[in-house]
Amino acid sequence: MMRELKRRGLDRSVFLWSDDNLSNDYFWRFLTEEDIALVRGYLNYGKVCCFKGFDAESFAFNTAAAPELFEQQFALFRRYVELGIDLYAYATFTAPRDTEIEAEIRNFVDRLQTISPNLPLRVLPLEVRAFAPVHERMKEDHHRSIEVQWSAIRCWNAELARRFPIDLRQQPIYEVSL
Repeated sequence: MMRELKRRGLDRSVFLWSDDNLSNDYFWRFLTEEDIALVRGYLNYGKVCCFKGFDAESFAFNTAAAPELFEQQFALFRRYVELGIDLYAYATFTAPRDTEIEAEIRNFVDRLQTISPNLPLRVLPLEVRAFAPVHERMKEDHHRSIEVQWSAIRCWNAELARRFPIDLRQQPIYEVSL
C-alpha cells in the first residue's frame, strides 16, 4: 500500500494506519529489509498494537492462548519502538477475576515503562462490550470479565495519575514522545 500511495503521489496526503495484535512476528519474518526500511521512513503511517490482557492470566482468558505468550507482546512491541515508527496501543482489560488487580495493573504499567517511560500515555484501555451475536454464547465468567474491566480501568487511571503530571496526561496522544 505504501508503495502504491507513493507511486500515485498520495503519500503526503493520505494517512495509513495498521493494527497489530502482537501475536506473531510476521513483520520481521516476511518483510524484506527494503520493506522494513519503507515502513520506517514512511511519514504518514501509524501502527496500533493491542495488548490482550494486563497479566498472563487475563491474556490467556482473552486469547485462549498459552499464558506464557503474554511476554511475547512486550518483546514485539519493543521491536516496533526500536524501528522508530509512530506507535500506539490498546489494552484489553477483561479478566476472569479482580483480585490483586491494582498490583497487576501496576506491574503492567511498569512493564510498559521498561519499553519507554511515556508508553502508558500512548495506551488506551479498549472497552469490551457484549454485542448481540455473541451475547447468547457468553458464559458467566465472560459476563464477569466485562465488569472486571471497569475495575481495571479505574486502577489504570489511578496509576497514570500517580505517575504522570496532569499536563502530560492531557497532551494529545500523538504528541506524547516515545
